[in-house]
Amino acid sequence: MDDIQSIVPGKQITKRWKVVEKLGEGGMGAVFKVRDLTRFQTYAAMKVEADISDGGVLKLEALVLKELTKMPSCARLLDSGTRSNYAFMVMTMLGKDLMAHKREANISKLCEQTTLRLAMSSLYAIKQIHEIGYVHRDIKPGNCVTGTHGFDTKNVYLIDYGMVRKFTTTKQDGKTTIRKPRPGDQLFRGTPRYCSINVHERKEQGRVDDLWSWLYMLIELHCGLPWRRLTDEKEIQDAKLACPLEVLLKGCPKEFANIYKYLEGLSFSRRPDYYGLWCECNMGFKRIRGSHFGRFEWELSRGGGEEMLTALEISEKRGANDYKPGTHGQMAKKIWPYFDPAEFQKKILNC
Repeated sequence: MDDIQSIVPGKQITKRWKVVEKLGEGGMGAVFKVRDLTRFQTYAAMKVEADISDGGVLKLEALVLKELTKMPSCARLLDSGTRSNYAFMVMTMLGKDLMAHKREANISKLCEQTTLRLAMSSLYAIKQIHEIGYVHRDIKPGNCVTGTHGFDTKNVYLIDYGMVRKFTTTKQDGKTTIRKPRPGDQLFRGTPRYCSINVHERKEQGRVDDLWSWLYMLIELHCGLPWRRLTDEKEIQDAKLACPLEVLLKGCPKEFANIYKYLEGLSFSRRPDYYGLWCECNMGFKRIRGSHFGRFEWELSRGGGEEMLTALEISEKRGANDYKPGTHGQMAKKIWPYFDPAEFQKKILNC
């Protein structure tokens, strides 16, 4: 019988993927590190799920990853399919999640430079999925991971698309528009610690709710949420409603207050001002004189200098006979799209 328990190191899937090790296991499935037998020293992550019905989570995740193919700087779907008793999906191998990185650094508070850089990178990742018409509905540190090699370790990627929902629809004339919120109470989707008040009140989730979770996530990573020790959903909701802004944002970058006030006035159907949100984070980054090539806290113990340098700094051709090195900001835009304001001004989804 071909089931999840039969997936052990050395097993081959579709004659292409060889299982190296199990990375994690949950109630319905597991995640494995696999090697691509068609490409030299190429590894990927394979998720397997016992549910092979049309309503399986992996089928939805694979669909979203296929649609994300047209977007830059996203995890890629490499393969997917079913066996007799399980479904599988192979995707880009990514690194640790943001909370795991924070624990690795063994500190209670990330510095402003790290927090603001993570804010811009994770905002870019959220914008990517919004631009294809989906809300994630479970933005949290555990679903934001970094890349594994070189400059990619400074990129944040969203994972786990099992709770996504399409918020757009196509009209008869072929134009895309926002779906009307469903009436009545909706099923809870998300994580109580990070979800918006709308989610606690069982309202339909839109892009604004992902952004509330994004802000709560950043506060948690930077200095901790006031309700982080609570586990009961109702108690967490009451704590969010009762928490004064100055208490919630105590110790946070001062730009977070403007972000909070903006989100308070953002409706379900209104397109978020991603550029405006990015500007707030970037202003904070400039205020503290953040280093575009500086290291995150969890990288400091790995050796090397404080700054990562690049060949672009040695010779960045700027004119016919001009080989002056570019500034760190100019070089950062070429390497990390979340440092480029034009990326946040783009409107791929016009609604």
